[in-house]
Amino acid sequence: MIVSTAKTDDLPQLLELVAEYQSENEEHEAQSDERNSAYLTEVLGNDRFGIIFIGKTSSGAPVGFIHLALKPVTIEARHVPHVLDLFVKPNHREKGFGKLLFEHAVKWAKKHKHTRVECTVESMNMVAQYLFDHFHADSDGRIAYSIDLTKE
Repeated sequence: MIVSTAKTDDLPQLLELVAEYQSENEEHEAQSDERNSAYLTEVLGNDRFGIIFIGKTSSGAPVGFIHLALKPVTIEARHVPHVLDLFVKPNHREKGFGKLLFEHAVKWAKKHKHTRVECTVESMNMVAQYLFDHFHADSDGRIAYSIDLTKE
């Protein structure tokens, strides 16, 4: 899988991935392509909203994405990367693609001098918890993970 920063040219593939991601969620309705397009265009056009990385096969087929928002943390007077979404197409799961997307996000955060990456995971999402446990993330009982990027 090739991971890169999503650009406006990736919008059609991102729309495909986001539609599939939304259709898997039982708690929320899938959004229209128009709404998703407007949202993704806004995120891709303004780095203050964070960054999206897209994973593709060597032939260019979309496999998954990870969206990091830059969450303001007033007490620290900084923005902290927070994983909003991590999605891998069902037929590509359990092959390490989620791990590759997350590793790419961690490398990006380190390169930009962030000291940690955070993620909040639903308590029933054992797959996500396993992934963050793999990265030795700490949980404070709320299933909120924070990875200290200053440790190796």
